Amino acid sequence: MTDNTSNSKWIGDGSEGGKLDVTNSSTITFASATQGTPFNVRLDAPVADSYYEVKVVEGSLGVGLVTENGFKPGWATRGCFYNGNITNGIAGLTIGFGKYISEGDVVGVYLQRVQDDAGGKCNIIFYINGRCLGAGFSLDDKNEKFYPCLHVSGSATVTYSVPSSPTVFMREQEVHNNNDPYSGDWAINQAFHGPELSVLPLPENSTLKVSFEKIEAQAYRLSVKIANSMRTSFKITGKMEAFDKIAFQGGCMSTRMMPSPDFEKVEQFIESAVDRKGGFQKMIISEDGKLIMSGPTAEMICSRFVETFEPVRSIS
Repeated sequence: MTDNTSNSKWIGDGSEGGKLDVTNSSTITFASATQGTPFNVRLDAPVADSYYEVKVVEGSLGVGLVTENGFKPGWATRGCFYNGNITNGIAGLTIGFGKYISEGDVVGVYLQRVQDDAGGKCNIIFYINGRCLGAGFSLDDKNEKFYPCLHVSGSATVTYSVPSSPTVFMREQEVHNNNDPYSGDWAINQAFHGPELSVLPLPENSTLKVSFEKIEAQAYRLSVKIANSMRTSFKITGKMEAFDKIAFQGGCMSTRMMPSPDFEKVEQFIESAVDRKGGFQKMIISEDGKLIMSGPTAEMICSRFVETFEPVRSIS
């Protein structure tokens, strides 16, 4: 894509005391008059079916798109923003959509106009450091023009660019940088228990999440969310054929809510499977990317957990 901003300029929302300094349409420094009172700036050139990025040099902000009519002073602006949450400029509409934006992050915004059975849609898709987060908004296409827009409470400096449009539009699995295959979130697909490793039925239409956090070279914190939140830790102590041999370090800490019978059975399975006197004794990532934890009387098979969010349908 060709950068169409060379003859364009950034403009402020008219808020009293808001400051805007732009170098060559690409480095933008802007600030609100006071912390807690937002200031919005936008490019005066609209985007059609296109993509832009900002790299955060300093500060934290919201990044997104706004229509001409939606661009107003301070809290009155109504747009489509990502700042870690999905927001319309005044309220969080989808919480925890991605990481909180901080210095060094590269945030991308893609406006995708599509046709479906219900008519035309404007999908507004967000990216963080090259990872697609998926559509934060999916709005009826009213042939409105959208403008790149930045929203700050405090101050921020970013660099703006228009690289080639992305080719991935669905939410991608988060890549963990702990130099190991286990860190991150997993969804339990199957569980087996007892000396015969019989199938343990899992509750239907439920996601049972297992999370690994590397806390030192060969040690992990293991958290499991069923009805209760459960937590323990273990160490990799060597090899057992192709598997990593593991040893749990203590008991399983748990909240004490009363689960339904189906969830209670799964929680009982987890408590016994992570007991240091029995349960899981080895683990491996299979060739097809599955996590397998196994022992004489317990086995669990998991796939990578990718959280999904329904896009917001209205910003009003």
